[in-house]
Amino acid sequence: MKRIVKSIFLVVGILTIAATTYAQQLNKQTQQALIDAINDEYKAKAIYQKVIDKFGAGRPFSNIIKAEEIHIGELKPLFKKYGIEVPKDEWYKQVPEFETQTEACAAAVKAEIDNVKMYDGFLTFVKEQDIVDTFKRLRSASQDNHLPAFQRCAGGTGQGQGRGKGK
Repeated sequence: MKRIVKSIFLVVGILTIAATTYAQQLNKQTQQALIDAINDEYKAKAIYQKVIDKFGAGRPFSNIIKAEEIHIGELKPLFKKYGIEVPKDEWYKQVPEFETQTEACAAAVKAEIDNVKMYDGFLTFVKEQDIVDTFKRLRSASQDNHLPAFQRCAGGTGQGQGRGKGK
């Protein structure tokens, strides 16, 4: 029994050292980029949820909130891999409420543009290929899918039909 307990402590110790080593391999700037990325995805999800709560589950918000959940799910394994604590999602109480859905769409256009710029900035210094690949996918989803849907919505050309792919 003592041997089993010692073995368990040894394995836990090795895993802790491995997680710490990964975290140390990421420079502080890259660690902060991961934290900023997930917080930006949390924030977008909270804004879109607040819009849905007020105006109903219409598009593009109902489609894009699902995509934000997917994006968060893509980021979380990187936190685990590199031994970084995943920040809590406490954004719902912090995001604004909009008077109209068109106003919400216009704000979402700005948020998606800012999201693309954020990822562009990260891609100038992040070296780890798995993080680069994830950031590129998330940037592309914002630029190619979310932004056009919100632009249509903000322009009054319907509710921003989106592509219905949840990406």
